[in-house]
Amino acid sequence: MIEMTNFNELNAHNSTVITWEGQVLKTTQDPYVSDEGDTYIAPAVDQDNNEYVITWEVIDPETTDESSACDWDNPINVKLVK
Repeated sequence: MIEMTNFNELNAHNSTVITWEGQVLKTTQDPYVSDEGDTYIAPAVDQDNNEYVITWEVIDPETTDESSACDWDNPINVKLVK
């Protein structure tokens, strides 16, 4: 689990980094499988440290390699929390 939440401390080595509507978002925790099992969810921040929740659809439920479980560059939902 990633403990930091400062945008500048997060990078591709310790965070999932995406661009959403022209804004770079970086996850502050590792994405985790939802209770339903059909999506992954992770909190994230933008460069102004606004908080988001990102959701990805599971595209390969049979895989044991999480790197191919979702299309990590294309979430199905990004919600501004605060």
